[in-house]
Amino acid sequence: MTTVQRRTDARAGYPPPALTAVVLALFAIALAVSAVAMIGQTSAGALASYTPVEVTVVDEHTEEQLVADRRGSRPEPIRVVTVELSDGVRADVRSDDLAVGATATVSRSDAGAVFETPPPRPSWLQWALCAATVAAAVVMSVLTVRCVLRLRRS
Repeated sequence: MTTVQRRTDARAGYPPPALTAVVLALFAIALAVSAVAMIGQTSAGALASYTPVEVTVVDEHTEEQLVADRRGSRPEPIRVVTVELSDGVRADVRSDDLAVGATATVSRSDAGAVFETPPPRPSWLQWALCAATVAAAVVMSVLTVRCVLRLRRS
């Protein structure tokens, strides 16, 4: 049997191994930070509770919201109503159905945000994206460690 001879000289056109290790480490850190942020936001959405609250609609106005479709992005006016809660606090709610002067039931989160209907819980796709980001961060970390170990051997 013959042994395969590995090339040990520096090949032209390839970045230095130390630079490769640094870039991989930076990508691993960025992925880990984004994974922590994604998991925190998804967990907060999953654990949030909403209580129904009686409000009175006191005002309405329109706001511009950027809407994107296959033809591009464009601002579109949306209807927003101002509601007054029982404790006197006012909040803006996006609604096409609530009329000024009417009494309505809206959902209030633990953080104080008010919604016409409670937002949906995070779907399996959001949790899968969190898991994929964590897996990518782990893979990048392993690649970084392998690159650093190769540097120490040479």
